[in-house]
Amino acid sequence: MAPDAGIFQHLGWYLTRGGRLYVDAWEPKLPLSYETTGALAMLAGGDMYRLHLLSVALMSVAVCGIVGLVVILVHDITGDDVAASLAGLSMFLLPGFAVRPAYGFKAKYLFVLCGLLAIYLYTREYPALSGVAAAASVGYWQAAAIFPLIVVGLAIQQRDVRALERVVAGGLGFTVVMLAPVFLVWHSVSEMVVQVLLVPLQTEEQASILARLVAGVVHFKWASPFVVLGGLGLAHTARCWLRGDDSVVGCTDWWIPVGAAWFAFLIFFVDFETGGYTDLIPGLAFVAIGVGIAAATLRDRRRRQALTAVLALVLVVNVAVLGSVGLVFTPVETPGPVPMSDLETTGLPEAYGESESVPDVRYIYWQRLEPSACHYRLSVMELRWLDRVDSSVDSRCLDLGTARARLASG
Repeated sequence: MAPDAGIFQHLGWYLTRGGRLYVDAWEPKLPLSYETTGALAMLAGGDMYRLHLLSVALMSVAVCGIVGLVVILVHDITGDDVAASLAGLSMFLLPGFAVRPAYGFKAKYLFVLCGLLAIYLYTREYPALSGVAAAASVGYWQAAAIFPLIVVGLAIQQRDVRALERVVAGGLGFTVVMLAPVFLVWHSVSEMVVQVLLVPLQTEEQASILARLVAGVVHFKWASPFVVLGGLGLAHTARCWLRGDDSVVGCTDWWIPVGAAWFAFLIFFVDFETGGYTDLIPGLAFVAIGVGIAAATLRDRRRRQALTAVLALVLVVNVAVLGSVGLVFTPVETPGPVPMSDLETTGLPEAYGESESVPDVRYIYWQRLEPSACHYRLSVMELRWLDRVDSSVDSRCLDLGTARARLASG
C-alpha cells in the first residue's frame, strides 16, 4: 500500500465510524474522494483488507476507462484506427501509470477518468450527464475545474442554449449532493473552505521550473522523446485552431490545447511534487492525445510503422522492466513490504525534526485507529500550513475566521 492510499482509505473508513471530515481530520481536497472510499468501506463491511482490494480494483477499472476514453476521443478526432491505438498505448509512457493502481486508492485517476468522460458524454449528446461527470472531476481534485469549463465552452461554441442549461444543471445537482454531508452531517463548511481553498494557496511547491523539467524527464525515462512528440502534436492542433484551418485534423477541437496548457501550467508553476510521478498523470492524458494527433499527420506508411515500433520498444522498457535495466535509470519507486513495527513511528522531514513523530498512516489504517487529533498524519503540506499559521500539531482544525486572523497576523 502507498502512504497516500492509506490516507484516502483510512479517512473513508473513519467517516463510516462517525468521523467528521475537515473537523476531526484535516484534508485539503473536496470530499468526493472520501465519500468514495467511505462507500467502499461500507461495501467491505469494515474489513480493511477487503477495502484495500476494492480500492485496487476501482483504480484498475479507472486505468482501463482512461485508456479507452483516450482511444475513443482520438478516433473521433482523427478517424484513424492506428493513431487512436497509439494514443491509448501512450498512456503507459509514464511507467508508474500502470503500476500505481496496485497500491490502493489514488484520486487523480478518478478525476482524469471523470474529466475525459465529461467530454465524451457531451460529444455523445448527453449534456446533463456530462455536467455530472465534470463536477465529479472537480470533486476529486480542485484543479480539474478546467473540465467543467471545457464542456460549458463546447455548448457555447455550438450555441446550444438547451445543452448549456443541462450541463449546468447536471453539474450543480451533483455538487449539491456531494457537499450535502459537509453541511448536514459533518457541519464543517468553514473548516472545508480553509483546507480546500486557503491551504493550497499558502503551501505551494517551491521547486524551480528547471527542477520540475528535470524531474519530468526522470519520471518518464526512455519515453521523454514521446512527450516532446505529443507536445508537437498539441502545438500543431493549437496553431491550426488559431489559424482556422478547417482542412487539418483536430483544428476545431480547441479543448485539446486548452486542457494541455492548463495542466502544463499546473506542473511548471503550481502543483508538482518533484519526488513523485502521479502529478504528471493529468497532463499525460493530453500528451497521449497529442501523440495520436501527431501519428495521424504521418501519411507515409514506413514512418508510421517506425513510430509504432519505437513506441512498442519504449513501452517494453518502461512498463515491463520499468526502466530498471540499471544502465541509465533506476526503477519506479514502489512501496515494498514494511514490518508493522517500523510503521509505528515515522520520521518527519528534516526541516520539521523538532515535531513529535507520529505513526505512519499505513499503521493507522491497518490498526483501525481512530485519530484523537485533527492533525494526525502530518503530511508535508500539513506541516507547511501549521508553520504558516503558527499552530501546534495537536490543535483543532481551524475555522475560516481563526485562519484568516492567523494569516493576517503572520
